[in-house]
Amino acid sequence: MSTPTFGRRRFLHGAGSLALLAGTGSLLSACNDSGAPSSNQADANRGAELPTYRRFAGAEPDLPGNDTGVDDAYRNFPAEQLRSVAETPGNGGTVSGMANIFYAIPPGPDRNAFWADLNERLGVDLDLRMVPNADYPTVFQTVIAGGDLPDLVMMSPPPNRIPNLPQLLGAQFSNLSDHLSGDAVLDYPNLANLSTDSWRSTVYNGGIYGVPIPRGRTHSYHFIRQDLFEKYGVPVELKGYDEFAEAMKALTDSRQRRFALSRILPTMKLLGRMNNEPNNWREEGGSFTRSYETEEFRQTVSDMTELWEAGVVHPDAFSDTQPFKQLFNAGACAVNASDGYGGWTQYIVDNKDNPEFELGLLPVYTRDGSELAPWAYGPGQYSFAAIKQQDDERLTMLLRVLNWLAAPFGTQEYTYRFYGEEGRDHTLDADGNPVLTAEGTANTVLPIRYLADSPSPIFMPGRPQDADYQHEFQSRVLPNGAADPTVGLFSNTNASKNAAIDKAFNDGVNEIIQGRKPIGDLDSLVSDWRSGGGDQIRAEYEEELQKAGGVPS
Repeated sequence: MSTPTFGRRRFLHGAGSLALLAGTGSLLSACNDSGAPSSNQADANRGAELPTYRRFAGAEPDLPGNDTGVDDAYRNFPAEQLRSVAETPGNGGTVSGMANIFYAIPPGPDRNAFWADLNERLGVDLDLRMVPNADYPTVFQTVIAGGDLPDLVMMSPPPNRIPNLPQLLGAQFSNLSDHLSGDAVLDYPNLANLSTDSWRSTVYNGGIYGVPIPRGRTHSYHFIRQDLFEKYGVPVELKGYDEFAEAMKALTDSRQRRFALSRILPTMKLLGRMNNEPNNWREEGGSFTRSYETEEFRQTVSDMTELWEAGVVHPDAFSDTQPFKQLFNAGACAVNASDGYGGWTQYIVDNKDNPEFELGLLPVYTRDGSELAPWAYGPGQYSFAAIKQQDDERLTMLLRVLNWLAAPFGTQEYTYRFYGEEGRDHTLDADGNPVLTAEGTANTVLPIRYLADSPSPIFMPGRPQDADYQHEFQSRVLPNGAADPTVGLFSNTNASKNAAIDKAFNDGVNEIIQGRKPIGDLDSLVSDWRSGGGDQIRAEYEEELQKAGGVPS
């Protein structure tokens, strides 16, 4: 199964026309009477012109990417770094922003030379509210309800889970179409460097309402401890379910507290690909089917139950707080079945002092082992940053700031925002690769990449072999894949109810996997999911699709 190329510019289905059909959420309590659009029409979204894509002509990759979504790969950091922004973007004032952060909060600009210098380069005083990732949804709702918005707001990810999102955007945030549609984006070359796919889910109310925080089509990897596979004589090319199940047994020794698999849901994603489940939803002739409703999903539940009974899954696999990364790093689990593809860098850094650690990626074959299973493509973005309603002059200035923050790999701006100042925040190794100092490690974690970012290349400082390995892997798996057909559509019922009905459904599936309920109960779980909101979500997606003229072939 193939999908449209990554650089497609036509926009054939928009983001949501049914936001008003469900109940009004708390997010809009402060703006219901603020002149928001009365509807978010799919036909208007279909007519929205997305920004022109123009690749930034910067550092040439050692291994070029392609339109199927394979990322550019660099064995070493470019020795010559171009400047991508000729003039200081800001006007000397204060720019406020809010984004999530995955690290300890760094010190402020009065005690953080990196932040102080960043302000000088941007030409603004950057006033950042940094919210721990786990707290972001709650803080986001509080800030929106209070109405005192920062200039730049990272939409709580994933944005399609925000109730009444089209009305919220129309009431409180800027329509950026005049500045970014078509060739207008060329005034901001680093934003024009963002792929067309990444812009799709920023379109609401017939306009562009944000700057995407792009992510590659790869989306996630099935990480393995390559060293453990080799130690126990387990091949990486596991052709089909039977070979996979036997390999997981070979990697497990419960007496030594070593298990092949760490978590249930990520393992089910891997098995789902093996069983040819839809990528969340399947669309046929304008009708949607949730993966839960398919025979392929039933097979996945059966397989997961068998693996659990075989004792190859960590005993804490059902816990939301399982420290799966630490278990993987310690060798207590040999397979991290699904984690963000950018996690490669962190795993290498975390294990730099362990000479035995070797990271690898697991290809997944179809159940019968005859070919590689279709890859589950990602949505093209992590989230997007919206801009509070502003006058046109200030809006232009804020877009210039975001353009600076989106500078691509190999530019002077990229080098500074990731690695800071040479000699203070980083040093160079023998091959010219930046290596963060202790000060740089603490100070450069400002979450500016969650306000704007560039496409991520494949690059691991000091490990040129990683570029070849990941590029070859992506080149193998990405040409044959399946997209989620609801990406770019909006269902308000999905935003307001999906989390609850999904949790109830998955809790029931977990009971089946643990042998507490028979697999026959899956039918009633599906029925409850449908009556609890699933059928309404489906209906809203189908109406969206019909109004938008269908999914691209």
